[in-house]
Amino acid sequence: MDEKTESDESGGGPHEGQPIEMAGAPPQAAESAVVLLHGRGSSANYMLTLIDEFLHHGVMYLAPQAAHSSWYPRSGYGPLEANEPWLSSGLDQVSEALKIAADAGIPSERTLLFGFSQGGCLGSEFVAQHPQPYGGLIVLSGSLLGAGTQRKFEGSIEGTPVFLGCSENDPYVPVERVTYSAEMFERIGGEVEYTLYEEGGHAINDDEIHHINTFIERLC
Repeated sequence: MDEKTESDESGGGPHEGQPIEMAGAPPQAAESAVVLLHGRGSSANYMLTLIDEFLHHGVMYLAPQAAHSSWYPRSGYGPLEANEPWLSSGLDQVSEALKIAADAGIPSERTLLFGFSQGGCLGSEFVAQHPQPYGGLIVLSGSLLGAGTQRKFEGSIEGTPVFLGCSENDPYVPVERVTYSAEMFERIGGEVEYTLYEEGGHAINDDEIHHINTFIERLC
């Protein structure tokens, strides 16, 4: 990897001090940014191995690392409090990545958040809880967290493009959680598209890679 930075200004918690791995354009040359959020049992370095599939000139790639390779320890579809303080600490790590981009002169409108599995859930939660325009949100095999589908979100993401992709037979993410998340992001102003694939299980497919490329190309 090209660089790394230590997250030393977060709000603390289990993920405090974990690195944010960096690749692609250096901060002084970057014109846009992609924040990559790994799943349970994976790593920031693994996420950066994927960028060969969607490497673009002038893009800085930032991949926060979760402590013990997990953003939160319990089911994402129970009470949010059951995953504290890990969840809030993970959201702090996303904030740190956005701060690195902002310090390089890249605003949120030119920053894409992309997450898979737990990372997709974390990215969903961050955008919903910190509504503002973003360069995009891509959630693969993930969704908003919490028990039930009665949560309310305030604010607007003002036309942020959002894509959710998930297999219909994903063993961890029920279809209704994906459709619920799509509806919630539409309610707060997102330009939302979602695809439910007939096959694939809990994995990233070629069509989803195509969507990632399309989203990044819009920022280039």
